[in-house]
Amino acid sequence: MKRFASIAILLMLAGCGYRPLGQGEVSNLPMTVKTIAMGRLKNRTLRPTIQPALKEALIGRFATDARIRVVEEGVADAILEGAIEGFGEDPIAFDAADTARRLRVSISFSFIVKDRMKDTVLLRDGVTGVAYFSAGPGIGSTRTAEDEATSRALTDLAGQVVNRVMDGI
Repeated sequence: MKRFASIAILLMLAGCGYRPLGQGEVSNLPMTVKTIAMGRLKNRTLRPTIQPALKEALIGRFATDARIRVVEEGVADAILEGAIEGFGEDPIAFDAADTARRLRVSISFSFIVKDRMKDTVLLRDGVTGVAYFSAGPGIGSTRTAEDEATSRALTDLAGQVVNRVMDGI
């Protein structure tokens, strides 16, 4: 009876769509795409440090997934290019003096993935990374919290880009 139950559980798990991160095929790109390069990432915000941080986050997230390797542009099957379209900071909670105490950082990014050899667009999309932070008692602590939230929003954004590229979600 235990054996029957074990087999039944295995059969159910096999059909649930679960797979470990970095396993299987990339469903949103042609099967010929095995490598990707980070092309030009434009920054249309007034935050100069955000572009290199996004590039680093994207490379790290692709490396974590491991289904597509990040390589130099001259040897890549596909190239990811895009633009950071906006950076926003919205107050979402206030104290009794009507001072913002909880804020949301949002970073919007539009991107395309092109086939390097055919110079055709394989995917065109846009995502927004979001993170929250609380204002501190002083400017320094608030700035630190804002910088940490910006980093988390970029990580969120990079994860969404890689999910769209790899799995179409």
